[in-house]
Amino acid sequence: MINDSPGSLVFIRICIVALQCIGPCSLAWTVWLAFNVITNKKAIGSLHLPGLQAYVVAEAVFYLFFLWFRSHLQREAVHPPLSTREERQALAQKVRGEIHDPDRFLSGWFRGADPEDIGRDDLRSFLNWCFWEGRATKADAEEMESYVNLVEDITGRQFQESKGGAHALRLTLDPIEMDARSLLWYGIVMLMDHVTSVRFWYSGFSYRRTGFIGPWTFPPRPGTLLAGGRSPAKSLSYWVRPHTSKTRLPVLFIHGIGIGLHPYVELLSGINANNPADESVGVLALEILPISSRITHPILRREAFIQQITQILDLHGYDKFVLASHSYGSVFSTYMLTDDDLTSRISATILIDPVTILLHMPDVAFNFTVRKPRTANEWQLWYFASKDPGVAHTLGRHFFWFENCLWRQRINQLVQGGMRITVSLASRDLIVDTKAVARYLFNEEVPDPDLIDLHGHQHMELETQHQEDGLEPWENRTWRGKGLDLLWNVDLDHAQVFDDAPARAKLVRIINEYSQPCEDGA
Repeated sequence: MINDSPGSLVFIRICIVALQCIGPCSLAWTVWLAFNVITNKKAIGSLHLPGLQAYVVAEAVFYLFFLWFRSHLQREAVHPPLSTREERQALAQKVRGEIHDPDRFLSGWFRGADPEDIGRDDLRSFLNWCFWEGRATKADAEEMESYVNLVEDITGRQFQESKGGAHALRLTLDPIEMDARSLLWYGIVMLMDHVTSVRFWYSGFSYRRTGFIGPWTFPPRPGTLLAGGRSPAKSLSYWVRPHTSKTRLPVLFIHGIGIGLHPYVELLSGINANNPADESVGVLALEILPISSRITHPILRREAFIQQITQILDLHGYDKFVLASHSYGSVFSTYMLTDDDLTSRISATILIDPVTILLHMPDVAFNFTVRKPRTANEWQLWYFASKDPGVAHTLGRHFFWFENCLWRQRINQLVQGGMRITVSLASRDLIVDTKAVARYLFNEEVPDPDLIDLHGHQHMELETQHQEDGLEPWENRTWRGKGLDLLWNVDLDHAQVFDDAPARAKLVRIINEYSQPCEDGA
């Protein structure tokens, strides 16, 4: 993530505008060229440049494809099986126990609307998404009313019967917003893919592809066809370095939204930097292509991911391992940390810039999908992440909050069971309110959403009950390597921990410490 400065803002805006103009301008130029050919007029200059002309036509065709593709991705989500009534009631009570101010909580999910402007129909629509993913029927009317009554009970207000005009965030039901991409952009992605491959091969990793008739991907990846092995999983490819150590544990890494594994190569290579060949710590880095700036298959659902990651772990003999993930990778970590069979194989976990803690709060959903960009880093996030077709489709049709939320209660259970967990947070994270996450984990404070409006620029934060100006106890705490721990990265933004050498070295040290089994289970 780039830092915010006037120069960075100008640079990122020029890059985005240039990329956005390629498709429409190519289409306009192609129509103009076609008109000149049809009318037997000579095109000015450009007809003498056949290579450029062919490229422009290709961009125009691709842009037309994208206009269709954007509509195609609006199809209804493939939802998980409906929860039982007992499961929905238990979830409702769990959420109720994680709310401090019900009015502010509700207002946050309704994009900052005044609770007085929320009607009963608006509330039913929101609850339908929360507990039924939009599939409630007339048979569920009585249960729905019980949740409406619950909300009225905890807020202490009666909602109007008709719609009040407020619109809730409903990620898997709202229209998907995305920005068209160009062939030039995917050419850059393809180049970065090759650079990443070379860097991994140089660091001793080998690639495991999903097969010649595996999931389709654009841009194509011809270099992966030369890989030395096949993945046992149908939809998960990965890079792996052999595990030869007899005393230490291997590491499983899951990346976040972006351009794939490229930003993480130095971190993963550094895990083994000082180890002899016969004490090499194995590293297995998954590729999650739907969130890697590519057009490809939909992202795996929870059950399919658990099945396929288990196949991979079994193949490589990862009976016990360290789990590390970044940003959206914490969603897959949550799947694993809430599955008893996989949890028994995880010795320690490090969650870097996680998005699944406090996920029942609306700030992450709002800041990632609704917030209008203003600063340089917000523009970078908006165009290269939020509006990427694969990312937008993942969040808009495959992000079911109740599956992805990592509750504090579950974290405490894992720690009490002997798992060591470190949460790495950046103090200037533009997506996650990291101070609220730290207070939630270490002070057991439940925050309230707060929509900040600066001259029309809206940004959502989380506010806890005891906001203090001085340093929090956890900001200066020494990492212990036992139980639940925190790595607080001062003056860093989301994902900048991988670009900052000292911060990255701390992550490497923690992963190396975790790869040594803890004898006392503390």
